[in-house]
Amino acid sequence: MDLSTSGSGTIDMSSTTDTFARAAAPAGDSPKGSRHVDAQLYPVTVDHGRDALLTEFGKDTLRDRYLLPGESYQDLFVRVASAYADDAPHAQRLYDYISRLWFMPATPVLSNGGTGRGLPISCYLNSVPDSLEGIVETWNENVWLASRGGGIGTYWGSVRGIGEPVGLNGK
Repeated sequence: MDLSTSGSGTIDMSSTTDTFARAAAPAGDSPKGSRHVDAQLYPVTVDHGRDALLTEFGKDTLRDRYLLPGESYQDLFVRVASAYADDAPHAQRLYDYISRLWFMPATPVLSNGGTGRGLPISCYLNSVPDSLEGIVETWNENVWLASRGGGIGTYWGSVRGIGEPVGLNGK
């Protein structure tokens, strides 16, 4: 799709908007509701002894920001691993990596994985086409992303400057 424009021509963004909405709807607009927790998709062998690898600060942070009511640290790691795995061995590997603290997923993955809320992405980048429709579409997209907890960086370099001609007769 060619998003370049000269002057004040219009761009049909409907297919892009529809595609974006369909792709994001399962995670962001779950009919299950924001308090829903998905059933564990894959069996994972849990090692509660790995709690000892966490510092007190780490435990406090997980308790304060990521644990669901009644959830243990290892339950959190299983929920996230199962939510993003392709199959049972992958879920086990993800759980092992997280529970051994070899890596820790970003905030939206820990907060939203296996639930009916939010998106698993921290930051979004987009750009504004040089048209009124493009500005409005980008604004709508940014409102939608922000309402689901995403940080947004928007490039405005394609939009003409103040005092530049608009269309054939505009100033």
